[in-house]
Amino acid sequence: MRFGFALRMQIFQRAITADKKGALAMKGCGGCGSEVVLHRHGRYCRYARAGGDALVQVQRFICPRCRRTTSVIPEGMFPYRSVPVEKFQQHMDARCGDPAAGEGSGPPPASEVEQGCIRRNVKKLLERKELICGFLGQLMPAQSSADLGCFWRALRKLGSTAEILVRLARDFKSSLFGCYRTLRPNCGRAGVPV
Repeated sequence: MRFGFALRMQIFQRAITADKKGALAMKGCGGCGSEVVLHRHGRYCRYARAGGDALVQVQRFICPRCRRTTSVIPEGMFPYRSVPVEKFQQHMDARCGDPAAGEGSGPPPASEVEQGCIRRNVKKLLERKELICGFLGQLMPAQSSADLGCFWRALRKLGSTAEILVRLARDFKSSLFGCYRTLRPNCGRAGVPV
């Protein structure tokens, strides 16, 4: 048996299936690539919202071969961020223009703490928009790197923010606001902000 610390990856709950009893079931390790059944390995709590008034439990699984753990992020949450995905999407759609609903809707009400979190998320998104355009390649129009509004509208044409997060996590081991901490060397090779 190998000892040492286990690396942690995060995936979204919608990317895995439930077993016959309705419990989360995972097969296949993102770390070593083996097709073994991952074992439940406990859970931890994290804040569901920026105000710190609600906690959710995040289920963890471990690969019996490489000992890496995988955390399953509940629906509607960003990795490493406390602002709900839906609230951030509504804010950005109101700020940049929702490609589906059109113009005219204002941002949803947000507490002072949530507004601060949203501002930090927008700043991080601005830093990473060229990297995200590079990941998504020809799916993103060339002018999408010109400003945040154009970039966001092009991104939203690919689907909801939750769908985009799953695609970035599955295909590029990244998120809108940063690379996964366990996979940082992959994103850090080109000197891009992580």
